[in-house]
Amino acid sequence: MRGNIDGGSNPLVRYDQIERRIYQETIASKATLRNTLIILPTALGKTVITALAAAHFLYNYRRGRVLVMAPTRPLVMQHRDAFLRVLKIPGGEAAVLTGKTPKRNREAIWRGNCRLLFATPQVVKNDLIRGYVEMSEFNLIIFDECHRATKDYAYTYVAKKYIENSAWPIILGATASPGAERERVEEVCRALFIEQIEYRSEEDVDVIPYIKPVQVEWRFIDLPEEYKILGEKLRSLLDERLSWLRRMGYLNKTLNHITRRDLLELGESLRGKIQQSNDKGPIYSAIVAQSSALTLFHAIELLETQGIETLTSFLEKIESDDAKRSYKTIASSPQYMNFRRILEGFRGVPHPKQMKLVEEVERQLEVNPSSRIIVFTQYRDTATCLVELLRGRFHVGVERFVGQAAKDGDTGLSQDEQSRILRDLESGNIKILVATCIAEEGLDIPSVDLVIFYEPVPSEIRHIQRRGRTGRKSAGRAVILTARNTFDMAYLYSSKRRVERMRRIIRSLNRDLKPLIRLGPKPEPQPLTPEEIAELEKKAGSTYEAGWSAEDSAERFISEVEAASRRLMATIMEAGSEGCPVESLMEKYIQLDFKPNVISAALDRLEDSGMIIRLGWDRVVPATAAPTRRRMSTKDGEGVFDVLIEKVYPGRAVAWINDRWRARILPEDFEGPVNLLKKDSRFRAYGTLYRLDGVLCFRVREIVDSSPRYVDQD
Repeated sequence: MRGNIDGGSNPLVRYDQIERRIYQETIASKATLRNTLIILPTALGKTVITALAAAHFLYNYRRGRVLVMAPTRPLVMQHRDAFLRVLKIPGGEAAVLTGKTPKRNREAIWRGNCRLLFATPQVVKNDLIRGYVEMSEFNLIIFDECHRATKDYAYTYVAKKYIENSAWPIILGATASPGAERERVEEVCRALFIEQIEYRSEEDVDVIPYIKPVQVEWRFIDLPEEYKILGEKLRSLLDERLSWLRRMGYLNKTLNHITRRDLLELGESLRGKIQQSNDKGPIYSAIVAQSSALTLFHAIELLETQGIETLTSFLEKIESDDAKRSYKTIASSPQYMNFRRILEGFRGVPHPKQMKLVEEVERQLEVNPSSRIIVFTQYRDTATCLVELLRGRFHVGVERFVGQAAKDGDTGLSQDEQSRILRDLESGNIKILVATCIAEEGLDIPSVDLVIFYEPVPSEIRHIQRRGRTGRKSAGRAVILTARNTFDMAYLYSSKRRVERMRRIIRSLNRDLKPLIRLGPKPEPQPLTPEEIAELEKKAGSTYEAGWSAEDSAERFISEVEAASRRLMATIMEAGSEGCPVESLMEKYIQLDFKPNVISAALDRLEDSGMIIRLGWDRVVPATAAPTRRRMSTKDGEGVFDVLIEKVYPGRAVAWINDRWRARILPEDFEGPVNLLKKDSRFRAYGTLYRLDGVLCFRVREIVDSSPRYVDQD
């Protein structure tokens, strides 16, 4: 019986490992039919939905594959663990491909037998360009954190190639929020060829029974007098630049109403004018003033929302010898030097958010000493400062969690370090994580009880992602620290407006989406047999223990293929021109404890490298024992043949001729409709068999019959 994930069951799903939720099964069922964008706030189970959709294809199409992509290696590893917890898939059939996987290993994995693959999008794009990946093999491709699918991000390239090369592609994009601007959401939908949007929020009737409440609390804070004095000095420096731009006619608003958006738009305008102007001097001066004004806006924001320590770190960069010209015009002014002297006198005055942060952490740990807490902040310098503060106040593990990139002398964290920190947080070795935006997306940290926003964020995506770090297994709290009469207040109201706008956009856009015209008919299901399911269950085990060794498994597989290749080649060489039956090779090497998929991969590798040649279905010979560049005689090699396309690679197809000979079809040798060159396509053709450098090839001169059913005339 065919698996039905809409109210039924799928034999590949471990239902004892998940809480069955009607909305998840409903969305997953719809996602198997059309290209779907899933929008759910964090903690509503996007991963479970994608795993259920994958189970549908893995069960119903025994030869098909599923590709799951996520933006970072930790997320990729996390998805693999989550899928193997939910699905009865052996770990050996779930491969990981990231930048840490060597290219030669990736090629073997793409062309191997793994049916469930997890990868970063850049790796998929690179390997598509290299010709390692055959898109038509995938029944489903999942794009996690798909709001990134804009402009030239790798997701857009991969989706385009999938649509171009698959007869019946199904795309599933998942995100907590695609954006609050209609143009941004439309761009994501276009990039992923979306046909329907499935959106749920905590207020939807089918979701309410399953969610844990997240109590959002606002903490409003007044700035001390010292900060107000410093703010006035910075504002005076800013007004000086704004006044000049206004006098020169570049801005026409009053000083108090000029925003950063106005300055950003002015910058774009000035850079456009400079390309067309012969007298570039005045425009350069305006660009310097505009850039200086933006810098001072940023300095004011750092003072008001982060504190003197973070502002001081930024100012030290402005004052460095290699600073850009707009920085130097600020640092060299007498007003700035006076401001710096006052700032030094106030260095010991902490931002009041720090004390409020300590109070909130103390309160949480008193209620539950085993709590896990995440503190989010925009800036690495603030994160460093807060880690030192919290370590000095609490006798628990406190760690900073930032991205990989090195910034201004800060080396960042490697992916292995990030993974280690997350494991320590889950185990309890770390109780408090102070994180930048790297921890906002996708990370599965189910035991976090409290999330603290050190500042509001203007992005509705980031607001939803931050808040969703808590309330997963039980009720949680989100506390947002907000300084009155500062940039914090503007961001607070901005994020609220954007969330509501996003909901309206999604509802209207869903009505405008059009169905995708696919290249071929929907494939007929070929479900797994009960015996095959039993074998998978045996290999997968009753439960899956999460681990971080998926890439190690891939390395072991490649090593096994290399070892098998060497031994197989020796055996085939000994047989000489007589060759070896493939079946006897399989039997012999299975007895030597080689796995069947390893033997198959080794034979494919030897053939692709030109070291062996297949003669029909069941025999291989060394390439040195076969004639080269010899065309078969007309009597033997020319006529009408049955052709079954086994696989299509960039620059060639591999086909079975009369179910006896395995041959290549090169682009210059095919005279017929291109749509016949796809996996499992069968037709009759008049043509010629010949050998090219020891490889059997087939030249298609004329298509005789391409109908689904034809009479075998042989």
